[in-house]
Amino acid sequence: MKTEKVFHSDQYLKTLEATITGIIIAKDRTEIITDRTIFFAEGGGQPGDRGTIHLSDDSSKTVTIYDTHDSDEAVAHYTKDKVPFAIGDVVVMEIDWTFRFTNMQRHYGEHILSGAIYKLYKGANKGFHMGQNYITIDIDLGGELMTAEMLEEAETLANEAVWENLPIQAHHFDSVGAANDMPLRKAVNEKVDGNVVIVTVGDPKEPFDCCACCGTYPATSGEVGIIKIFKAEPNKGMTRIYFDCGRNALLHYRESHKILTEVAEKFSSKPENLMSALSKRDKEEAELKAERAHLAEYVRIAEAQSIANNYEPDFKFVYREYDSISPNDLQKLGFKALELIEGNKPLLALANAPSHTLMLVSDGSYHCGTLVKEHAKEFGGKGGGRDDNARAQFDSKDNLTAFIEAIKQNL
Repeated sequence: MKTEKVFHSDQYLKTLEATITGIIIAKDRTEIITDRTIFFAEGGGQPGDRGTIHLSDDSSKTVTIYDTHDSDEAVAHYTKDKVPFAIGDVVVMEIDWTFRFTNMQRHYGEHILSGAIYKLYKGANKGFHMGQNYITIDIDLGGELMTAEMLEEAETLANEAVWENLPIQAHHFDSVGAANDMPLRKAVNEKVDGNVVIVTVGDPKEPFDCCACCGTYPATSGEVGIIKIFKAEPNKGMTRIYFDCGRNALLHYRESHKILTEVAEKFSSKPENLMSALSKRDKEEAELKAERAHLAEYVRIAEAQSIANNYEPDFKFVYREYDSISPNDLQKLGFKALELIEGNKPLLALANAPSHTLMLVSDGSYHCGTLVKEHAKEFGGKGGGRDDNARAQFDSKDNLTAFIEAIKQNL
């Protein structure tokens, strides 16, 4: 079975009559084969079309097509619905035009941006992926990475090509050799067999971009709408660029601007003044952190002094519980207290009550890490540490208390 791909000759055709030539029942879907189709079959990084197919004389008998793929020389339309058709039936197919046109914008936006990068820097596109939320291309500059300035220049040149509303045309060749006579930014692989399609943006003699293409494309570059780069990052010695085009770029901008406006409002700022507002907040936070650190040090010294003042030399173990001193600060408090205690040093057990976290601190005479390792798990705790300090966290106060009693018996 062979399917005529009508979308190659008219990518704007939204409905078409066709005849069912095959119905294949697969494990998780049914594949419908027709004698011709306007549904683009996934290829070249562009997703397959989706839409509906219904009987020509009974539109109530319809199925939803969620994806389209090549199947040898045929095109398979994937559905999860029960198929009310038989081989030989005449059907009407209708593509999801919004989805198709969005993919045409994105597909050719990628071609135009790749062409701009090639024009400016001879950068080769070595990888292309059209995802749901963004498109990526991997640009090879011989080991060099694109700078922010290079990305901006390429983005500007690409959009200038869009604004010029250049014609986009397909050129068909019977051989790779003939196709490679075109001013391609990337030569067609010699192993390609059969008809080769080269698509140009602009004057075919001096095109803005010229590349082999198997997808659907708009009639002019202006229909791409806009090309917007989001970010770039290194990837295997190349620059991976994240971007989008047309409708999806608009939706991305709309959502981003909404978030930006909401954040600015939280800072009682306009979007254009947000960075200044954030800098002011950063300064205030730094001042608060410094003040907090000063107060925490004051509290630690006071509590350490209290432990030292109330320590009785015969005691091997001292337990204190706190509601508002963090485990990290308790560790520092413990070391400060040991500095202030004269003579034999006890094992300090300092608890942060809200989190059921216990800090053990010693001068090394009591092996804190070993005590946690040997006893915490028995009481549903977890943690670890060194000879001079260790941390153990429990799921309840009762288990923390039981752990304390257990280690007291092992001193």
